[in-house]
Amino acid sequence: MAISSSVTRGFTFATGVEVTAANLNELGTPTVTVATPIAVSNGGTGSANASDARTALGLGTIATQAANAVALTGGTISGTIMTLRSYAVSGVPSASPAGQMIYVTDGNSGAATVAVSDGSNWKVVALGATIST
Repeated sequence: MAISSSVTRGFTFATGVEVTAANLNELGTPTVTVATPIAVSNGGTGSANASDARTALGLGTIATQAANAVALTGGTISGTIMTLRSYAVSGVPSASPAGQMIYVTDGNSGAATVAVSDGSNWKVVALGATIST
């Protein structure tokens, strides 16, 4: 990756000054200025701020969400196993808002079940028979 930059010395020798190791040490530390924003072709995002960088990289709103509060508002979830939060009947959360899903360890007459919220109550989802091959 090539990054262009400019180097500026902080000291200029007068004409006739002998160039020795000691004199060269007086040049000081060079200042390096890197041109920003760095182009995508050079490993950057071509952006001057975080919001524009996320856009340039094609990142959606999920890129700024906290890991414990992710809101998926489109697309699909596929190719992964989804684990529902597990509760006993005595500790289920509020049924509001509607559309939530939980796993209840004792929610179907003492048997485990999946429950879906209708906004007011948790509704048992019949699990049916055990899968077989």
